[in-house]
Amino acid sequence: MTLHGRVKNGVIVLPMGASLPDGTLVQVTPLHYETGNPLAVIAAMEAEPHLCPEDVAELERAIAAGKRPAAAIDPFATGPV
Repeated sequence: MTLHGRVKNGVIVLPMGASLPDGTLVQVTPLHYETGNPLAVIAAMEAEPHLCPEDVAELERAIAAGKRPAAAIDPFATGPV
């Protein structure tokens, strides 16, 4: 069995629902973050600064204001579009 976790305040934290009985011997091998690595994404999401609800609302408003309808392009068209 292989479990992936992260170090927080010097303690290895496992994903929700994952647990090992007290006294279980483990081997810990630090992993290097790579672009797109799920652990890197989780670490970035949990890293400071955390956003307050007002920041999230402002971001959602900006995203909504920038939405445009998708272009009606036929990828299978044989002639000019």
